[in-house]
Amino acid sequence: MKIAMVNDTFLKGRGADHVIFEVAKRLGEKHSVAVVTTTADFPEKNFKIIQIKGRKLLTGSWKDFLGFLQFFKYRKLADKFDIINLHHTTLNFAFIGKKNVVVTYHGSPPPTGEKSFRYFFRNLVNKTNRFSLRFNDEIITISKHAKKELIREKVPSEKINVIYNGVGPEFKSLKILKDENFMFFVGRHEHHKRIDELIKISKDLNFPLKIAGIGPETEKLKKLVKNLNAPIEFLGRICEKEKIKIYQKCSFFVSATRWEDYGLIFMEAAACRKPSIGYNICAIPEVILHGQTGFLANNYHELKIYCEKLIKDKEQRNKMGKNALKFSKEFNWDKTAEEYKKLFKMVDISV
Repeated sequence: MKIAMVNDTFLKGRGADHVIFEVAKRLGEKHSVAVVTTTADFPEKNFKIIQIKGRKLLTGSWKDFLGFLQFFKYRKLADKFDIINLHHTTLNFAFIGKKNVVVTYHGSPPPTGEKSFRYFFRNLVNKTNRFSLRFNDEIITISKHAKKELIREKVPSEKINVIYNGVGPEFKSLKILKDENFMFFVGRHEHHKRIDELIKISKDLNFPLKIAGIGPETEKLKKLVKNLNAPIEFLGRICEKEKIKIYQKCSFFVSATRWEDYGLIFMEAAACRKPSIGYNICAIPEVILHGQTGFLANNYHELKIYCEKLIKDKEQRNKMGKNALKFSKEFNWDKTAEEYKKLFKMVDISV
């Protein structure tokens, strides 16, 4: 098969782009695979990168409207490949009427912040994108929660295939377990991540928290830490090797995010034999088994209580960490790539 995996970006540190890289390099061992994008910093590995002139979609700027002009460039690809796998739902409009298109729906982060033009525009785009999926023959979602989200938008359930993302073999437990008495969070610093709640918990329980990543909320969060005099360390942007080391050294992973359509960070922690705590919302219950691999909180009060439990009980941390490691074995990129291949072959035969 000749396969094109298409997204507006192909950059390290971005969730959908990482999925493309892991799947493409595996499918490329036996098939001809190309990653089509406007900008890339991933290396070519069993696939080639085709860069087209264009810009990132949906940045919140008025220039977003110019992004739709590049749809014609994307559409020209349709007849050059057996399968077109889209990883940005907005690009679906560039391929209307094409039967060889499979969309991977990574979810739509809720628009947050001030009710501005940007807020309403993003909300409209999210709804329009989900509506467009009604007319596709095959769709991939990265969780059961994402599938339910599309069903609520009247997308036929029989068209939706749940294929979980994997965890790379580089995420692994140390032979001798390390626990250096700190909580860990990694992710983009955005409003819906509610990192401020983690900072307050760290202050109230007097237990260190290390925060990796950057984003539009970073400076605001640093001011909060200074005002509270909380035991927080901002690590900034870190590489994969450093991230793995911190997973391996932390006591447990914690997130207060209000939206997660998969939750790779929880599975990365699990693969490093660490329990996680998160909210009982979206797809998080699919990657944290409550009371076994970590805890699911229904509100901020419970989130704080569960953090206190794990802080005080190292034996429970170890037990949950072992369960988490075992659970993480169910999620691997080889399995993910194999499921993509099976679906692509089915679509290729029917076209």
